[in-house]
Amino acid sequence: MASTTELLATVTTGPILEAVLIPLTKQGKLRVTYNWLYSALNCDPNDDSDFVWVLDKLDDTHVSLSPRDPYAGRKLYTSIRDDWDWYAEVQAAHSGDWITAVGRDEILAITGADLLTISLQGFNGQYVAVDSQLSVHDWHSGFRLRSVGTNDYNARTFFMGVTRLIQPALHVPLRHELTDADIGTALASAGIMPATDTVSWLQSALT
Repeated sequence: MASTTELLATVTTGPILEAVLIPLTKQGKLRVTYNWLYSALNCDPNDDSDFVWVLDKLDDTHVSLSPRDPYAGRKLYTSIRDDWDWYAEVQAAHSGDWITAVGRDEILAITGADLLTISLQGFNGQYVAVDSQLSVHDWHSGFRLRSVGTNDYNARTFFMGVTRLIQPALHVPLRHELTDADIGTALASAGIMPATDTVSWLQSALT
């Protein structure tokens, strides 16, 4: 199976695909909750609705990550905030400015045996992972994303359910095409023993 580097080498820079992202911790799908803790990326296990992301290729080993749907007419980018304890946001901490361009803080290194199971690293070289502790603030609770590295492989590994290929040269199956065997193979390629309950859980989350 091709690595992410090999797959990214087949396409040009710019948007390449749309997908839902599901951490293997079973905390829920990755989403942005706007105007909550600087519009934090987080997982809400009580919300099973889709939140679709766009993956933009920057080079063969780096990407940016944006919500598919513009917010208030803006395309926003995931930003690793060294001014906010390394949390992933689409707003700048303390000012609330929206992140509408790619700079240092928005460049994410991507690794994986394929584009179905991926890991991301911030500009600090640390894995982006889902917190184990729930953040409770105002009107929402969620497990936030943070780039501080982790020993929890599941917290830093995301299964990508591709909803649309923007660049047809990219050979990645769409989520509705994935069989249980495909999911098991993708997990195994990421070094994860594909337990039956994990495969069935992912299949349910993808449909």
